[in-house]
Amino acid sequence: MASIVARAPLRIALGGGGTDLPSHYREHGGFVVSTAIDRYVHIVVSTDLQPRFRLKHLEWEDVEDPADVRHPILREVLARHWAGGGMELASVGDAPPGTGLGSSGAYTVCAIRALQAAAGHGPDRGELAEAACEIEIDVLGRQVGKQDQYAASFGGLRSYSFNPDDSVDVGELDVPERVRDALRDDFLLFFTGQERSASDVLSGQVSGTRAGDASVRRALERLHELGRATCSAMEAGDLAKCAELLNEQWEAKRGRAPGTVTDEMDALRDRALRAGGLGAVPLGAGGGGFVLVYTPDPERTRGELTDVPELSFAPDSGGCVAHARPFGMAGQQG
Repeated sequence: MASIVARAPLRIALGGGGTDLPSHYREHGGFVVSTAIDRYVHIVVSTDLQPRFRLKHLEWEDVEDPADVRHPILREVLARHWAGGGMELASVGDAPPGTGLGSSGAYTVCAIRALQAAAGHGPDRGELAEAACEIEIDVLGRQVGKQDQYAASFGGLRSYSFNPDDSVDVGELDVPERVRDALRDDFLLFFTGQERSASDVLSGQVSGTRAGDASVRRALERLHELGRATCSAMEAGDLAKCAELLNEQWEAKRGRAPGTVTDEMDALRDRALRAGGLGAVPLGAGGGGFVLVYTPDPERTRGELTDVPELSFAPDSGGCVAHARPFGMAGQQG
């Protein structure tokens, strides 16, 4: 018997975040630039001869019928992507959930990939991302976008065009080596200490979009423009322009929905800019989580923010992967 070990990367949205929600892109289209990072959701699955499902996530579950699983994503993934018997499944993440790194989308992608690998097959990356979007957005009704699932599935530094017909065009950025070096060395992730539900934060944006709120529409149109400008600046190797665009995104995100930028986040950004940073942007839905800072002097910036937790990272290029290994090497639960 073999166990399946799967992982899917978290991501950093560099431009265009918020335009990937169906409430926006189905009317106006959306565009996001993001990089996957070497912080992951990990899932281990072992098929079980007993007709039970023993699942370890933030809680412990032991059920006979997968329809009784309390974890909503796992329940729906099992319903749609598993026709076998019982199993043991354990998951762990390299960063806290609800912090703007796309962990929910990565979790869904990773769970689907692990179960399909356990069944001996798997979809292409676009199909994998769409299967995850279907569960989170269509089935569970969460007010989230589609970039997280695509970044987790594809990996790499990419652009994503979200079209009104629900299709997605995936592009790979062609950037100079100095940009890749900067992504590894000069972009820093600082944690505000606040965790939140992206769906809760983004519900204000969705409500404003559906109500025809002009300020929300303008903010999203601006974020779309900034996403494309960020793509161009990165491909041109213009890091100073990238920093300028991060700051413009900060203000555009502030107008997207109430609570997107908190006083604590503003204070953290101000400190980072005084410490040598040139640009900063809230990640994900905002409302807490991580703030991304670009600095040409990372040692100085870190040195002046030693009291703020930092998450180190490097770009990931592999996307979601799964492989089998002999049972027992990955460990068992319960």
